Amino acid sequence: MTLAALIAAYHESDEPGGGLRATLPLAGRTLVERQARLAAAAGASPVILVVERVPPELTAAIDRLRAEGMKLIVARSAGEAADAVGPRDRLLLLGDGLIAAESHMTRIAALGGHAILTIPDVRADERYERIDADSRWAGLAMIDGALLQETARMLRDWDLQSTLLRRTVQAGARQLAVTGDMADEPLLVAEGPGDLAELEMRIVAGSAARRRDWVSRWLLGPIEAAATRMLMPGGMTPGLVGLGAVAFWTFSLIAFGSHWLGTGMTLALLATPLEGVAERLGLLRMRLSSEQGWWTHILPLLGAGALLALAWTLTPTRGWGCLVLAATTIAFQAALSVEMAGRRGPGAVWLAERKGLAWLLLPFAATGLWSVGLGALAAYAAGSFFWVQRQVHRPRDPDPKSGA
Repeated sequence: MTLAALIAAYHESDEPGGGLRATLPLAGRTLVERQARLAAAAGASPVILVVERVPPELTAAIDRLRAEGMKLIVARSAGEAADAVGPRDRLLLLGDGLIAAESHMTRIAALGGHAILTIPDVRADERYERIDADSRWAGLAMIDGALLQETARMLRDWDLQSTLLRRTVQAGARQLAVTGDMADEPLLVAEGPGDLAELEMRIVAGSAARRRDWVSRWLLGPIEAAATRMLMPGGMTPGLVGLGAVAFWTFSLIAFGSHWLGTGMTLALLATPLEGVAERLGLLRMRLSSEQGWWTHILPLLGAGALLALAWTLTPTRGWGCLVLAATTIAFQAALSVEMAGRRGPGAVWLAERKGLAWLLLPFAATGLWSVGLGALAAYAAGSFFWVQRQVHRPRDPDPKSGA
């Protein structure tokens, strides 16, 4: 039994000149790309796209998703969609033009049996299909392959999305109302560009709120946000921006090794906002695991190499202790990564990382106190490691229910 997703992508938008809702622009890509990535993030594979016509914008979106490694099936009819799943497969149904939060997807995907996400009738207009006197469909449902196959056999000229919804309701599907915290998450059926303007602002703001380091969250936040907004509508990818960061760190390493300390410091600092912009673009585009850029693995090595090159250059005038301090910083950073193992505990935003270390060194570099700066970096890295180690290994409070 697998989880698949079915996305309707054949309704026209209300923008002048027509066009599909699926191809409405959102965060520099198309609406359907975000739908497909949300479904994939919830564990759905394959993602089945039900279309009647494939304009160039939709073709480009499909090509991008497939290039990312997504298993995407284009179905030109209900029968083709039904053939792509087994009768026992679970099927995540996304309405045409739906934009939902990840929490909505994961919550309904975790349910067993048929389920429908609903909103109160008083809060909705005709773009949300009515279920009963009090509720309308929010655009998200969980069905199974058997229901899709049965519907395809009797569909005739009826609308697939609406017919599936009616049959799901008739099958006694559980209705899950959007209330409480879920009501604050993005949930929208878009009909035109005007529907997405506010949502796009929320998505961009959300990418800023998820910054994992203090440099990108506060110090470079405005610069990174402005650059992200400028690059978002175009074809710039996180990988291309990450390549720029790799280039700056590479030249920084060369400059430090060539005794151009000021140039090396400047290049290292210029690389840090590029890293942040690449990460923000990755969040906006909902980068899949297969898209994790090669640059994310190279940058730590280049950063460590630049630090060692700096220490080596300082050794003739300031002693071998510079190399010891640089090696200590790198060792504690590696140990910190192992100790954290992907966990984010209290105060994690203040822990030592490459961008923070670069900016911490700046005041020492500006005053010529390079060796003192290396000592500060080592102390920062060591303090961060011991803080995380204490958080991970401290004794847990006894469970009151155990009677201990």
